[in-house]
Amino acid sequence: MMRTAGATAWRLMWLRGEPDPRVLQLGFTVLLVAEAGLRVLGGVPDSPGSWLMAALALAATLTVVVGCVPARWRRGTIPVIAAVDIGIVGVALLSGEDGGLGLLVVLPALWLGRRYGEWGALASVAASALLITVPGLLVHGVGGAPLTYLVMIPFIAGVSSLAISGGLDVARSAQARAERGERELARALETIQAHQDTSRAIFDAAGVGLMLLDHDGELRAMNQRYGDFISLSLPEGSGLAWPGHTFAADGVTPLGPDEIPSARAARGEEFDDFRMWCGADPRTRRAVSVSARHAATESGGFLGAALAGTDITDLMQALAVKDQFVALVSHELRTPLTSIVGYVSILLEDEEDLPERVMRQLTVIARNTERLQRLVADLLQEAQHPDGAMPVDRARIDLGGIVRDCVHTARPAAERTGVELVLRCPSVLWVDADAHRFAQVVDNLVSNAVKYSLAGGQVAVELRARATEVQLIVSDAGIGICESDQSQLFTRFFRAQEAHDRAIQGIGLGLSITKSIVESHGGRIEVDSEPGRGSRFRVVLPLHIARLAS
Repeated sequence: MMRTAGATAWRLMWLRGEPDPRVLQLGFTVLLVAEAGLRVLGGVPDSPGSWLMAALALAATLTVVVGCVPARWRRGTIPVIAAVDIGIVGVALLSGEDGGLGLLVVLPALWLGRRYGEWGALASVAASALLITVPGLLVHGVGGAPLTYLVMIPFIAGVSSLAISGGLDVARSAQARAERGERELARALETIQAHQDTSRAIFDAAGVGLMLLDHDGELRAMNQRYGDFISLSLPEGSGLAWPGHTFAADGVTPLGPDEIPSARAARGEEFDDFRMWCGADPRTRRAVSVSARHAATESGGFLGAALAGTDITDLMQALAVKDQFVALVSHELRTPLTSIVGYVSILLEDEEDLPERVMRQLTVIARNTERLQRLVADLLQEAQHPDGAMPVDRARIDLGGIVRDCVHTARPAAERTGVELVLRCPSVLWVDADAHRFAQVVDNLVSNAVKYSLAGGQVAVELRARATEVQLIVSDAGIGICESDQSQLFTRFFRAQEAHDRAIQGIGLGLSITKSIVESHGGRIEVDSEPGRGSRFRVVLPLHIARLAS
């Protein structure tokens, strides 16, 4: 680090025109000695009293003098040394044998140009003309080759000085840009590091577990919270391989390596609220809800995935308690309800022996008891199948007959509320389905349509057969459903705000159960609704049609 700083300082000193004058003068003297030595080797005669020897003596003396100048004054001696060296070149050229002596003027000219720029170039031209050209012409005359040579030396000195000045300007500019770039890069790196530190802090402080996968599906980053979930599944020292003690939402079924959220996300899958249990010990295990999203290139290639895991242990435990409570209450209610229904049915059979007022009251009791039975049946079914999976017993059934029976059963309730029921259905439609479950679907949709319709309205029930699917459409002109509620319409225990406002009876299980039954048949259910204009529910079953008769 210190060597790098020293080298940088030396470069800055050089570019800013601050060379050591002792080094410069020593270099000039060495070149002059080399010139004299080459003359001797080349057989050029020279005497100890010649002008070249005088120039060597002057250069050597100046080298010694410069070495003795105090350090604080050396910087200011550069223009004096350069001028004296130009004069020394002039002395050497008085011998008449120029050789390479004239080129030595370039050195002091470079010093002046580097130190003073254009003014240094001008000074080098003036000094060369005054100390070399003029004395040389006075000694050798103005004729012949010496004239051209001596006159060109100031121009050579000026051009050299300007060249070094311009080059240094470019170098200084480049150096300044490089320094700015280094400073900006350093600031950028500091900013990036700060952002990374901040992101990491947020990543670790997040209230949910976070995991990032790269384009190969390999782990790129994971915060401590997600790591805690994995630690429960893979206790330290257990020697287990992933996924270890990881179970499905039921807490019993082990998850395979390809079923865990990270494996699914690595395959490019996206999902929400995937529930699993981490840990083998029921006392310390945790329930986690995991969602995943992936990033893709413009061409659709997989770039990576992000997973978020939320601890929902308290929720899962509360749901388990709720399911136990609902199942218990439902079982406890069924026995007295069965007795009530039985005795009311017996009383209603004695129509001739009972007063009309009593019959009306018994009819009200029977109707509300029937409603309570349906409610208990829904609660019990929800408790038995909390995960939404609905077992179905497929058989060859007449779907048209089931729809007609359900509409016939709902007609009295529709007439009491002033709602017209319209049915469009083929006489026979044979399909593979669960008759009891599909009757629940029709009952729920038709009863809801009647319940949410206004007096004088109409409910239309239509069963359609297509080449590869069967469609059941139930539409009404009732109160409708706002867009914000439609996304949660099939959620357990959810009721639209309009139903609350109008005090319409229900607990929000009918549509949830309907959706589970339809999906268990491999179908789907859709809704199209608008407040004040009614709703249209469409059930699509991609079932094999055995026979269609009209």
